[in-house]
Amino acid sequence: MLWDHFLLRKEEEYRKRIQSLGIFLLIGFGLVLLRLIYLQLLQGNTLFELSARNRERLIPIKAQRGLIYDRNGELLAGNVPAFNVSLIPASLPTDPAARQQECALLQKLLALDDNEVEEKINRRRYRYFEPLRLKGNLDRVTAALMEEHKPELPGMMVLTESQRHYKNETLAFHALGYVGEISEHDLALREGYQAGDIVGQAGVEKMYDHYLKGRNGWLHIEVDAHGRQLGILGKEDPWTGHSLVLSLDAKLQAAAEKILNERRGVIIVEDVRNGEIRALASSPTYNPNTFARGIPKDDWNKLLADRDFPLTNRAIQGLYPPGSLFKIVTVAGALQEKLIDAQESFQCKGVYWISTWPYRCWNDSGHGQVEARRSLIESCDIYYYQVGLRLKVDKLGEWAKRFGYGTPTGIDLPNEISGLVPTPQWKERTQNMPWFPGNTVMMSIGQGYMMATPMQMLGSMCAAANGGIVYRPHLLHRVLSASGRVIHEVNPEVMIRVGAGPEVWALIQKSLTDVVNSKRGTGKQAHLEYIKVAGKTATAQNPHGEDHAAFAAFAPAEKPEIAVLVYLENAGGGGAEAAPLARKVMEAYFGIASGEMVEKK
Repeated sequence: MLWDHFLLRKEEEYRKRIQSLGIFLLIGFGLVLLRLIYLQLLQGNTLFELSARNRERLIPIKAQRGLIYDRNGELLAGNVPAFNVSLIPASLPTDPAARQQECALLQKLLALDDNEVEEKINRRRYRYFEPLRLKGNLDRVTAALMEEHKPELPGMMVLTESQRHYKNETLAFHALGYVGEISEHDLALREGYQAGDIVGQAGVEKMYDHYLKGRNGWLHIEVDAHGRQLGILGKEDPWTGHSLVLSLDAKLQAAAEKILNERRGVIIVEDVRNGEIRALASSPTYNPNTFARGIPKDDWNKLLADRDFPLTNRAIQGLYPPGSLFKIVTVAGALQEKLIDAQESFQCKGVYWISTWPYRCWNDSGHGQVEARRSLIESCDIYYYQVGLRLKVDKLGEWAKRFGYGTPTGIDLPNEISGLVPTPQWKERTQNMPWFPGNTVMMSIGQGYMMATPMQMLGSMCAAANGGIVYRPHLLHRVLSASGRVIHEVNPEVMIRVGAGPEVWALIQKSLTDVVNSKRGTGKQAHLEYIKVAGKTATAQNPHGEDHAAFAAFAPAEKPEIAVLVYLENAGGGGAEAAPLARKVMEAYFGIASGEMVEKK
């Protein structure tokens, strides 16, 4: 009996164990089945894609960037072949030690900074299967060395691509701009771009990147576990970008830059008949080929810290007091508003008092009785103090805006700034102080809080040349397809109609002609023997150092073709420093126009 009971109990225990084992196996099988269902049905496409990516690669074939020419067909920006090294981040080992070893090898071979490869990969975020550019502009020896190490670096590729090249190096740097790899931020905001694309970062390169960039192609290849190509699965050829023909004249541009001679400042030449920019020189400048080759981080940081700001396009981003160039605005507004007439004179004794505050003329001994025409010829400050007080600040501001001050000119360059036409409300808001008559006095001669860009100042001279009409300044002349077909042409666009009457402009034009051509004129050093020039000098007070020197002109005075502005930082008197440079620029322009370069003194 006891034995039978013992056998029954053991049989029951074995049965329970078998049942438990069966349940365990059933659960395990169920989990495996669920995992298979998940992998096959829910993750099948993803896993297939990952598998394909491990053995297939889509290599972009970068489009060749469109060319940039001057108005006469001279090449300003082209392309040259260059070796670039890229890496597919997904090909790096998952093991941290092995990954670090590969990154260290890449850094050593390419002479990159410590952790630079990892930093580039981290900035790439989730696009680990797209080629990541590590370094461009490799010499042939380094390119061959990278090929030798390809078995150790399965995801590394040495690609031959076109690289931007600026034939004349620093020539027209601020107009042309420069190129660089698209940032992660811009990639998220701009459609039609891929990681690693080279895009315009400044100048017309940036403004017209949509024309220049072309369309990338691709090469679909199959690779083995070591990243070696096994075959080509497909290909699409890239489309070359469109080319730009600019209004710039390369010879005149070179002459303007030589005349500026690395002084901090600006020279601009504009065709008053249509707004075409013939020359735009901003100094100091920089070689854009440095960016195309890939500027090292240390050099970039030094460039940003440079107190001369070579990357700043002073023509559209420099803020300066217009000084006596603004007197054209003041006298035009007062005459048109009939607050003065052309014959009315004001006395200048060299100092003008408002209560207990003295406001001086540049001529300490005074000009005596001064009427409108003489006020421009000799640039009498005290005449404008009294005229400005008649106009009052609101009307003065209104006429400033009529001439284009306080508003971007709309030139086809990025990041143009607006300048400042101050108002009592602005001063109350920013200075927490009321507007005083002395502020109006200083504004009437383009000083005080009044700030403008050189391009805006040039606009007021264009208005004087054209009787109040100002065309929108532009650098683009036309766009050409890769085959040379014209696909877009820029037409002149009237930007400003100032609104003064013909008698006002006649007086201003005659006065500005005498500024340069009369014995008493402050702009005598811009005089040309064979072309009559009209112009205006300015010596703009600078609270942070020596005065700025400026001179603006148009020529020929009887039938204007061009307007010229020279603005020199901390250079002293406009008549002594800026006017002679403007004369040389006009000599160069008319010499080129007639087919012979005039010898510059």
